[in-house]
Amino acid sequence: MNKIYKFYPLFYLCLVLCMAGCASLSSSGEQYRDGLQDIKEGRIYFAVLNLKSVIKEDPKSPYAPQSAFAVGEYYFDNSDYFNSLKILSDYIHAHPKDKGAVFAKLIIYKILTDVDKEEVLGVKEDALVKEIRKELFSQPLFLIFYDKKAPRSYKSLFNHSYLVYDYVDKIKVFRDDKIFIELSP
Repeated sequence: MNKIYKFYPLFYLCLVLCMAGCASLSSSGEQYRDGLQDIKEGRIYFAVLNLKSVIKEDPKSPYAPQSAFAVGEYYFDNSDYFNSLKILSDYIHAHPKDKGAVFAKLIIYKILTDVDKEEVLGVKEDALVKEIRKELFSQPLFLIFYDKKAPRSYKSLFNHSYLVYDYVDKIKVFRDDKIFIELSP
């Protein structure tokens, strides 16, 4: 009988930890679902607030990668390149194997190469451009996008579709059926 009483504290501890874990998962899940509902109803600002909450409050959540990509993409679409760079680079570092990571790198590359270099690019940004180019062109281009870990297409939470067509000497990345970026070694 005494042996049973020894396991009660352990049982209660496991029960409390399990309940706390479920509460935190449901909180980020609820914010994520609220963000998706806001997107569907056209309340983009509120959607971004909910998605930012997911990233901030539970960065290990299964919803965090898509949320981070969407927030970085939102900033990009609204020409807030500073915040877009920050969110997308944090996303890449936190989730390097996520299916949107290579597309986040391409958005960063587009931001950094489309701006007037004398005005915006500092040493850090120039190094980032070189790092992305090195990664993209260190192996044949088609291997980057044919790798099972880096798919040829991606659909963001804001319903932007990214699609890659590769050729012998270049790749073209389309966003919503319009050319987004063209790369060649």
